[in-house]
Amino acid sequence: MKQRWKRYLFYAVICLVLIAFLTPKLLTLIGFPEEFQIIQGRQQLLNINFPFSVYIRVHQGNKIKINGDEVSKDYFKVNLGKPLSIKSMALGKVNLEFNLFGVIPLRKAVVNVIPQVKVYPGGQSIGVILKSEGVLVVKNSHVLGTDNQKYYPAKKAGIEVGDRILAVNNQPVKGKESLAKLINYYGSKQKIIKLKLKRKDNLIIKELHPKKNKFGRYMIGLYIDDGATGVGTLSFYDPLSKKYGALGHMITAPNSRNKIMVSEGKIVKADISGIHQGSNGYPGEKLGTFFSNQDIIGKIRMNSRFGIYGRLNNIISNSFFPDPIPVATALQVKKGPAKIYTVIKGGAIEEFDVRIEKVFKQYHPKEKGLIVKVTDYDLLNMTGGIVQGMSGSPIVQNERLVGAVTHVFVDDSTRGYGILAEWMIQKSGIIQQKMTKKLEN
Repeated sequence: MKQRWKRYLFYAVICLVLIAFLTPKLLTLIGFPEEFQIIQGRQQLLNINFPFSVYIRVHQGNKIKINGDEVSKDYFKVNLGKPLSIKSMALGKVNLEFNLFGVIPLRKAVVNVIPQVKVYPGGQSIGVILKSEGVLVVKNSHVLGTDNQKYYPAKKAGIEVGDRILAVNNQPVKGKESLAKLINYYGSKQKIIKLKLKRKDNLIIKELHPKKNKFGRYMIGLYIDDGATGVGTLSFYDPLSKKYGALGHMITAPNSRNKIMVSEGKIVKADISGIHQGSNGYPGEKLGTFFSNQDIIGKIRMNSRFGIYGRLNNIISNSFFPDPIPVATALQVKKGPAKIYTVIKGGAIEEFDVRIEKVFKQYHPKEKGLIVKVTDYDLLNMTGGIVQGMSGSPIVQNERLVGAVTHVFVDDSTRGYGILAEWMIQKSGIIQQKMTKKLEN
């Protein structure tokens, strides 16, 4: 008899160990968040679909209500097989602990309680003019010397693709022409040049001798980029701070696809003069015209993988939105009908029907947050679907800004990816600014 009880006890311990080990992994698999955002004072439903009841308590932070009951430092039983209702009136972080059967610790979760942010959706067509910090090396080349021989000064000195040239003999490099002039000047003086480079996050110095080419100019054998220009779409702006976000994706150097580090940049008013229709296998594009020194809308202060950000010079309008609208959290975005706003002809913003086909579970910032399909007959007829230049077009669902269009599917021009608005708003600094003001008050 004792042997049997020992065996049962052994099996029971093994089962508990397995549950303790596998349950956190199972929770991760079915989408149980380790960290997520809710709006201050607003109820948020969280569907876990976990077939057990668990015990929850506040480990650290402000008070929070779950299913209408205030959770304290004592464990509180909830059924995760049903939607979880979460609400907090206080800004800041709440650290929760989850426990299975009142015995087995499952995991901790952080709830970030943020203020409700309201912004104006964009939709305006913009010209983007971005100047990089120094110049970017995109390819090594050779110098054809006066003796008709090939020389490789830059390659021999150890300069690599992706390096950023910031200065020549302590003279700052302001662009491609600036670098060419400095190299030719010091080369004609028969001087060694010292290039100040930025390689990833490290500053390094490389010395080399420029080589005179067959046309009498001194060169070092590099292809370089110093910025980018293009057409995109404004995503949103905050009427109080004038902060804006656009594009929803990073601007990269045309020849290398490397990130452009912002030295200076601006967005200007752009008119759409035509459309190259998209089709399966061929992404279309907007044909835009703009002038770099006219109709300047604002400055670019940041180029990130979530878009470009800065401040507007003046408030601009979108006739579809006389007032700012709420920004959705990642948990508030749902599959179903939505609207996008973009310019197809001239400078007038138009509204088009789309359908959000998929929302990816995201609790931390990522570039691709949803898949959108164009369902509007007029837009399909005019453009074939999503085209280049629509990047940044705001997506609105249930009177909330939920995201922005970022990429078209190459094999299906009616569908594309979008970024969740929450991550763009977070990157812009608007949430942090509003939280600071509210906490100060």
